[in-house]
Amino acid sequence: MSTVAITNDRFEIVAPVYLETGLEPVPIQCVQVEAADEDALGHARLAAAEAELILISSARTVGLLWPEGQMPEVEVAAVGQSSADATGRAGGHVVTTGRSGLLDLIEAIAGRIRTARVVFPHAGGTDPSVITRLREIAGSVEEHVVYRTAPVPALPTEVDAVAFSSPSAVQGWLLARGLDDVVVGVIGKTTAAAVARVRQPDVVSPRPAHGSLAVAMNQHMEANR
Repeated sequence: MSTVAITNDRFEIVAPVYLETGLEPVPIQCVQVEAADEDALGHARLAAAEAELILISSARTVGLLWPEGQMPEVEVAAVGQSSADATGRAGGHVVTTGRSGLLDLIEAIAGRIRTARVVFPHAGGTDPSVITRLREIAGSVEEHVVYRTAPVPALPTEVDAVAFSSPSAVQGWLLARGLDDVVVGVIGKTTAAAVARVRQPDVVSPRPAHGSLAVAMNQHMEANR
């Protein structure tokens, strides 16, 4: 069984989808998550409760803002299935689930964004071109940074492949090791761009979810044995 490094801080949640595809996940955390202070989180919760549409771009956002559930009864547009699932578990009302990243989601629901009071809680370091496009479209948008990720050096554990879901994870990996001797899979255009500064990724997930990446990586590795 081929081994794949899981580089985020959610190994217990992500690992099963790789096991299901026939890959052996290995925890090699390359990011450290720093949540915003409670005042900032509280402001984001209040804003979300008064919104007409909430953009959710990660399951972590939901966990930080509504760790015990009880999301407000406000329409939610989720960037992918994992974000939608997290929203549902927290009692949120998902009306749209994207398939190809945040920018594509924004374009797909541009009509709704133009007319709604939009709240976007997100990670610091979100692709600035996406933020710019959201501001161009939105009639009313309020943004709240609810966490930041910082790179940490990767452990030297030997693996056959590595899965990246953020540019910070790529940076953490590159602090301690290279990419020449592993199959590289990525989620999202900004993560792919971070890898491409060194070399092109082998696999780009067709959807913004680890389940899709796991399937694509397994197929690639089987085809190239």
